[in-house]
Amino acid sequence: MAGFFKALFGLWRSVKEAKKNEKYYLNLSKDKLSSLDDGDLFSAVLCRTESKVGKFDNISDGVKSLSSAERVFYVTSYYEAEVNNGGLCQFFVNSSRDVAPLLSECLKTIGADEHKKLYDSFISDNGIDVNDLSSFMIDSAAEFKAQTERYPFEDFDNAFYELDPIQDLLIPYIREHISEF
Repeated sequence: MAGFFKALFGLWRSVKEAKKNEKYYLNLSKDKLSSLDDGDLFSAVLCRTESKVGKFDNISDGVKSLSSAERVFYVTSYYEAEVNNGGLCQFFVNSSRDVAPLLSECLKTIGADEHKKLYDSFISDNGIDVNDLSSFMIDSAAEFKAQTERYPFEDFDNAFYELDPIQDLLIPYIREHISEF
């Protein structure tokens, strides 16, 4: 039982630390933001864009409220997080239906040419309309499993994991557009 309480305390401390970091990141000046190391810079910009999008009832309105650079960052980092967490199918199933139509252009903007080629080819080869992903809406884990079998998602995911991380391209992009964050 002592292990349980220790783990619970560790989780509580992690949440408390995350809230402290969030407050810090949201209140940073542009000068302080630009002086952060790469990892903290990424975390700060992620926190700031998530905070802006989170003020809206739906993700689409939140994304529209972002500056151009914030939108590029949000869309590409969201995509990378979803694919890294559960694959391209998860990206389509989750609320990314609002950002999927923007992804190809955003990948081009940051110079993620191989990622763009992989994504665009998958969409084209499988006849997926990123402007209408309603067929990916699910209500259960069983429905998610069925979705994963509709297209060769595993092949896409394996190819995605072989590419350089998008985050590596986002850091220089953030620094180049720091005034928009």
